[in-house]
Amino acid sequence: MKFMLLSVSALAGLIPNTAAFAQKVPLPVGQELAWSSAASRVGAFKPRPWAARGTNVTIAIIDSGIRRDHIDFNGAITGGYNAFTNLAGTAAVNDTSGHGTHVASLAAARANDRGMVGVASNARILPVQVFQGASTSDFFVARGINYATSQRAFVMNLSLGGSSVSPTIRTALQGAQAAGLLMVIAAGNEGLANPSFPARHASEAWAKGQIIAVGAVDANNVIASFSNRAGDARNFYLVAPGVNLIGAYFTAPNAYAYMSGTSMAAPVVAGAAAVVKSAWPYLTAPKVAEVLFVTATDLGLKGIDPIYGRGLLNLEKALLPVGTVTAVSSAGTTPLALAPSTSGAVAIGAKSFAGDAGALEGVVFDAFGRDFAYDFATKLEDLRPDSVSILASTLSNQMQATLASVATPSGTLSLVATPAQSVGGDTSGGLHFVGNQGQSWAVAIGQASPILGASLATGAAPTARLLGFADHTALFEGTTASVASLQTMDNGVSLTFGVRLQGEQYKRRGLNWTPNATSQASSVEAALSRQFDRLSLGASVVAIHESQGRLGDVDSELFGLSGPARTFAVQTDLAWALSDKASLSARMTHSQTASQVGAGASLVSSISATEATAYAINFAQRDLLAKGDQLDLAIGTPLTSSSGMMNLFLATGADVETGAPIMTRRAVSLASKTPEQRFEAVYTRALSQDSTLAFAVMARQDADGISGKKDQAVMVRYQTSF
Repeated sequence: MKFMLLSVSALAGLIPNTAAFAQKVPLPVGQELAWSSAASRVGAFKPRPWAARGTNVTIAIIDSGIRRDHIDFNGAITGGYNAFTNLAGTAAVNDTSGHGTHVASLAAARANDRGMVGVASNARILPVQVFQGASTSDFFVARGINYATSQRAFVMNLSLGGSSVSPTIRTALQGAQAAGLLMVIAAGNEGLANPSFPARHASEAWAKGQIIAVGAVDANNVIASFSNRAGDARNFYLVAPGVNLIGAYFTAPNAYAYMSGTSMAAPVVAGAAAVVKSAWPYLTAPKVAEVLFVTATDLGLKGIDPIYGRGLLNLEKALLPVGTVTAVSSAGTTPLALAPSTSGAVAIGAKSFAGDAGALEGVVFDAFGRDFAYDFATKLEDLRPDSVSILASTLSNQMQATLASVATPSGTLSLVATPAQSVGGDTSGGLHFVGNQGQSWAVAIGQASPILGASLATGAAPTARLLGFADHTALFEGTTASVASLQTMDNGVSLTFGVRLQGEQYKRRGLNWTPNATSQASSVEAALSRQFDRLSLGASVVAIHESQGRLGDVDSELFGLSGPARTFAVQTDLAWALSDKASLSARMTHSQTASQVGAGASLVSSISATEATAYAINFAQRDLLAKGDQLDLAIGTPLTSSSGMMNLFLATGADVETGAPIMTRRAVSLASKTPEQRFEAVYTRALSQDSTLAFAVMARQDADGISGKKDQAVMVRYQTSF
């Protein structure tokens, strides 16, 4: 059978190249970029493909030989073979027509600030000469294919074709297929409905997806008039730029020419296959081909069609994940959820530090088993509360309104409410009872309990309004319900007992609370306090039970833990009346949460017992500017993890030969390196019986436990009733 080289035009004149040779390999610019239109159009210069560039992959150019001393092949050529002389070595493959040189450059010309750049600009080129001028035979083509197979060239480019089947060529291709190699073959230049042979073998069962037939499109991505269409090979057919492409030429070491043909389109695809293979060395030839097929840009009729087949080669997309992305743990694979875990305020600083240090970096896998670097720290990101949202919560708690009071023989029963924080939001409220004999109780829904966690009374002095960040109550924001009782005895001793229940974990977005993830938390609390003349002392113990959460974290499957989280907290309080109008108070909190093991396919194998601490110091002054007003100044650190380890078992890579996940154990400290320091000033003043004004300032240093992060806010709130 007579074979021909599949190009249809060549520029006889030389295109000069005068750019200086660069020692580094930056992205092409200027003339080099302009002359590399094919590589640029398929995305070879995008960051991911450019990082791979076909490194360590050999492309066999089965063609007319190569101009081995061309400036764009410096360091690119590895060996060579002449099917006519049966001699091996680079000296045996001297190009006599320019076709092979041009084809090789489109596949793998070096990026050297000269001439042009191929798609796989760091791949090795194995030139296999099967043409002398324009002459060849089935025997020599088959011999060249067999040699490339023996050298394990992963990609073979055959920019040649004929009108009928050659059993000799087919047998050689079957040998390459059995050896696990990928064959990229030009579809032909007759403008026919089907590819010519051997490209048309792509649709045959024995090819097993290891042959890609390639057609050519023009600068507008329209099928070239000369290009054979996809036809009956449509499932294994791609198109690539193939009209008026600049490439290296054989007449001089710095010669370039324009050429067109499916011959030019095929090496663009061959280079892309080398790039994909270099990024994931363990990918088989059928998988590399399928990656290129499924990521191609659809052209023509929607879907696979008889003109464009699978569509236009898109190398940028081929280097992105395809299909479902999964994470791998000791329990197997888990689809990578789109929603991140909710990182609670207690341990967020430590987790952020671990993330910044790379401790949460690993890999995920796409539908082809390709590993992609992934920072699992992104799964722990949350819309962390800023100072504005914290102040909004603080002022809301201080601006409760009494809707109704009823005096009874044993005490006073009041109905209180806190207004909704946004349009459509819920108004929270509760029932408070203050007894005449030192007995009080309170039921609260969606707001802070007036009994549980309340500041100690200091006689006639104002009671300091300790901030909620100073204790475990930060774990019970949102839709918390509480029931509590208080018994005060004649000797100044008070006993408090109560429970809290939270049915859903909420996450603050701006000034609003929005549902985030289902979580349940409950606590049982008991406190003992003693009031002296100007001094009050108190201590409380709290047992907290959380399901699907730990210290406020609501983790996804990737960081999920098995069983409930049990926390025991101890809190001490002190309040000192400096005068009838001023007081000073302090609170210290220490909590310990029991260890847990990872759940299901979690990346966490276990988490040790963890401890957290908090403190707050508060000064209160009443009647500062007007009778009945109050200024509160507070400094402190919110509840912050101080010890504990999170042990991970996650995939950090893939075996270069098998693609099997490489599993790594890591231990992440949960001790915050830079606990947040917080300052808050709140001034409240009753303007009338029905209206109140509040002014607040907050400053946070190392906010959220992140070193150097600062956050400040000022808020004014006016409340009135109608």
